[in-house]
Amino acid sequence: MAQRASNNGNTMLRKFSVENYKNFCDKAVLDFTAVRDYSFSKDCIRNGLLDKAVLIGKNGSGKTNLGFALFDIVYTLTDNQSEIHQTDEQSFINGDSRGNEAAFCYEFQHGDSIIEYSYRKSSPFKITYEKLAVGGKTVFEIEDAKLTSLDAQLMSAIGAGDLQFSAYGGSLAFFRYVAHNTPQSPESPVYWITDFVRRMLYFRSVQDGNVYIGLTKGQESLDQYLIENNLVDDFQRFLNDTAGFEMKLSTVDTEAMPSIVVQRFRKKPVLLSAVASSGTKALELYYYWSRRFDDASFIFIDEFDAFYHYELAENMLRNVLKIRSAQIVLTTHNTGLVGNDLLRPDCYLMIDDGQIRSFSGSTGREIRKGHNLEKMLRKGEFDGGDNPVHNRSGERATIPEKNMS
Repeated sequence: MAQRASNNGNTMLRKFSVENYKNFCDKAVLDFTAVRDYSFSKDCIRNGLLDKAVLIGKNGSGKTNLGFALFDIVYTLTDNQSEIHQTDEQSFINGDSRGNEAAFCYEFQHGDSIIEYSYRKSSPFKITYEKLAVGGKTVFEIEDAKLTSLDAQLMSAIGAGDLQFSAYGGSLAFFRYVAHNTPQSPESPVYWITDFVRRMLYFRSVQDGNVYIGLTKGQESLDQYLIENNLVDDFQRFLNDTAGFEMKLSTVDTEAMPSIVVQRFRKKPVLLSAVASSGTKALELYYYWSRRFDDASFIFIDEFDAFYHYELAENMLRNVLKIRSAQIVLTTHNTGLVGNDLLRPDCYLMIDDGQIRSFSGSTGREIRKGHNLEKMLRKGEFDGGDNPVHNRSGERATIPEKNMS
């Protein structure tokens, strides 16, 4: 499916960190600036940042919680869809930590501008600290709903010079208060971040339905979406072309519902949702969201290939890599998706013990296109430990300590 460039494609996520949240006791960093000088798979890099990445981890390693952490900003700054586990009071703060606040930090890039927005929370809806910095200069800093630092000149530069602070009650993020109560120019860093966050999308292919975060709000029947948008035939072609499913789909009217999607067999049609395999349902969910990928700024697909045969998983990964409108992170525990013919070592990330590192940052070996990454992974080449690695300047360095500051 052809993808058009995003209207705000210049805004990208440079770096994200989280600490003291769910299973992340120590600080974990997702660094999209850790780009190496590989001569292949250059389409995975955009504006000098990782544009496509695959996050690999064992069951229980924190892949899903990383997605929840990354998308905490969605319900903090917007009214878009959130996920019930994100806002669970009991599990929000890490159970082993001595602290009582979870910390989140987002670093964005728009052209040559670097914008950092960070905050701390004592519970899912209670912000205790907040800071916005542009180009390394603090615009505002809030602690316990009180301004502790404010640069009037920079506030004017973001279109908030006339903002009435007395009306701020502390129930919302101050950043959100600024965005809602000032006329924001498309050239304002507040506009860039707000627009980016509104268009973030998380979804996962599991058997508990259409679980998603961001981009929109509310639930919608996938089958009814296909019917109402005249996409049943197109979805059938997608299944045939992508998965090799030679099934015939159509719609029929019933007394209970105006129209339903059915799979046609030789003797009778059968309701698709009644006969569809887990893989077919996962493909329908992917197809549903793919119709909206053009509107997304950042896409996180959790358990990307949980119900796919290994050949289908590779086909779907190649399908995802064609998307040009958004940064994308996929999570998996399938080592069969590891290979230089698909991505590159700096785009393959591992999560283990609450820490994230790339293949290229986890070995002292110079990795070439001809290397078998899956074999190296299975042999423990990227397990870190005391192995020396090369930093971005090409000099030898050591693996960072567990607390990646």
